[in-house]
Amino acid sequence: MINMAKKEGKKVYWSQKDMRQFTAKKFDTVRLLLSEGMQKEAMVYLLNIAFWIIENKHDVKKAPSATVKEYFTNLVKNGQLPGGNIHPLVHLIEETLYSHHPLPPNIFEQYKGLWSNLYVDLAGENPPGL
Repeated sequence: MINMAKKEGKKVYWSQKDMRQFTAKKFDTVRLLLSEGMQKEAMVYLLNIAFWIIENKHDVKKAPSATVKEYFTNLVKNGQLPGGNIHPLVHLIEETLYSHHPLPPNIFEQYKGLWSNLYVDLAGENPPGL
């Protein structure tokens, strides 16, 4: 069980185990979306999982007005995430969400690989199986 309670006014951050359990549970929704052929939606849901993890680990919530690029750029500039994995991930997100041409059939596999790299940067271990 993930402990998200506050003790004595201090935020309790997730352990690696809590992060892994949270992610594994959220992957059920990703699998459901994929089984319905909803790759774009699955990618967005994975992005939201990353936002939740980042908020817990770094106490940085994405402002509703911030773009994905602005959010991740600020995390890189502030030294909270390494830029090497972020820039290709953001590019693929933008390509998926905002382009008007057909997406390559392997787009989700590419995204899953980049997202997994982000998870390693955040959690220090590989994500649970998807």
